[in-house]
Amino acid sequence: MSYTYMQKLANAPKLRDQKTRGVSASEIIKVEQRLNIKFPLAYKEFLLLAGEYTGGLQLFDGHCTLDMLADDEVLGYLKQALKENKLNITRPFWVISEYGNFDQFTFFYLDENTENPNVWGVTYRGNDEYYIYSLNEKFSEFIESVIDKSILFSKRGY
Repeated sequence: MSYTYMQKLANAPKLRDQKTRGVSASEIIKVEQRLNIKFPLAYKEFLLLAGEYTGGLQLFDGHCTLDMLADDEVLGYLKQALKENKLNITRPFWVISEYGNFDQFTFFYLDENTENPNVWGVTYRGNDEYYIYSLNEKFSEFIESVIDKSILFSKRGY
């Protein structure tokens, strides 16, 4: 199969002796319909390749698979974290991966009307102050850099 945005992921060798596993197109459609959202093409391609298991990709260690991120309980944790951390994200968005019950996470906005959205991050400065920042990468570029980092880590043995 040919991919527009995720060809590097499709061609990636096992990363850290782990192979990614994707979800089906019908599973993606079910989540989109249930949550009344539309994923951009680049993310759909990612899900087809790594939506069930991200393998050795060096994403955040928390939730990052489609079933976890679309789970009602997990979405509740996200909502609670946003409230507790005084983060007011008013635009529709989707989390790519998270760490520490959403203390830190990467995401993209769902209203950019693009196949390959910009990636954003949330982290803290200290003193319980959280902020949103741009990673200055499109989703496909973000995943390519994650692949490169994962290959490097695999070669170094950590």
